[in-house]
Amino acid sequence: MIQFRKILVPLDFSEPSKRALDHGLAFATRMKAKLVVAHIIPEISTLEYAFPIENFAFETRQREKAVQEIQTLIPDQRARLVDLQTIVKVAPIEDGLLQIINDESVDFIVMGSHGRRNFGRWFLGSVTEHILRKVPVPILTVSHIEESRYPFGGGVTAFKRLLYATDLGESAAAGMEYATELARQFSAELTVLTVVEYLNVSYEAAAYLDKERAERIQSAQMYLDAFVKRQKPDGLQVKTRVVDGKAYERILSTAEDLNVDCIVMNLQSKGLLERAFLGSTAERVVRLATVPVLSIPFAVSKIS
Repeated sequence: MIQFRKILVPLDFSEPSKRALDHGLAFATRMKAKLVVAHIIPEISTLEYAFPIENFAFETRQREKAVQEIQTLIPDQRARLVDLQTIVKVAPIEDGLLQIINDESVDFIVMGSHGRRNFGRWFLGSVTEHILRKVPVPILTVSHIEESRYPFGGGVTAFKRLLYATDLGESAAAGMEYATELARQFSAELTVLTVVEYLNVSYEAAAYLDKERAERIQSAQMYLDAFVKRQKPDGLQVKTRVVDGKAYERILSTAEDLNVDCIVMNLQSKGLLERAFLGSTAERVVRLATVPVLSIPFAVSKIS
């Protein structure tokens, strides 16, 4: 059984990070984990030596403002739901977050991937992408989330339908373990998806011949069903689906068709299909998904 003991939510007070906070509260509440809410104040290195007193005063004001904003976002009635720790520090954003992750032994991260301008924006392609690349713990990213579907302060987040997208490579079993644990914690429906993706342009045209296409899908379906049968825990109903096309497009379209609340996928894997590594399928899904995406790093997969 997977157990998260300490969950980190980096908070820059943007709307995505606020909704990430709701998800962090949901996970911490259900898993009885400690919730670490961290805000990093970017260093103002150009003023540090020329105006040290003014710089210190500015950082002090920013600390006080950040603490007040966090208290506003997490009033006492919400704070009482979890074991809450607040960290506000001055540092380069990425370095500060990595230090907190290491010092606090964080084993799960929930973060928004788009921050506000002129305040150390945390967006994919910068801090969030670097964290995804460097941190060996699962990360739930909250990106282009529909505000009407996940309004901040709307209560404890509930995942009712989950999609685990896998290429059935060597890290598939570890990803399945996280997907099934998430389904169990939230009493959610779980669908496991694999995409048959044609490997090159010259073969792509011929591959759409009906017989060839049907054989590839049938073979993938048999392999997927056998995989799920080996991995599925007792008492959990799991559906399977095989589709063909471009991996990230079909993952996103399937998530929309099934109206899922969260996509689970490995950040790096090996298999005959396109490798789901950051910079390709996984990155595109995280960038474009309108639901949270739980990314399982390769380091976690190897340990599992």
